[in-house]
Amino acid sequence: MAINPKYHIGDLVKACYTFYDHFYIDEEDDLFYPWNGIVVDMYWDEHYFGDDAIYDVLCTDGTQRLFAEWELMLIQR
Repeated sequence: MAINPKYHIGDLVKACYTFYDHFYIDEEDDLFYPWNGIVVDMYWDEHYFGDDAIYDVLCTDGTQRLFAEWELMLIQR
């Protein structure tokens, strides 16, 4: 579990997937599109991501997406 997560529930963030080749490419979904949204939950998966948190972001298009810490940028706390 991350000792000091960089983002917190309720933070407004900009998010963009960076490792797109590990995901199924959907023609309808532009993976480089920077979504804006609010962090609604955090998860920890020590097996795959070590101490980095995985953030559940409710994007402005109404879709919830999961992002790693390095795929987010803080807009406002």
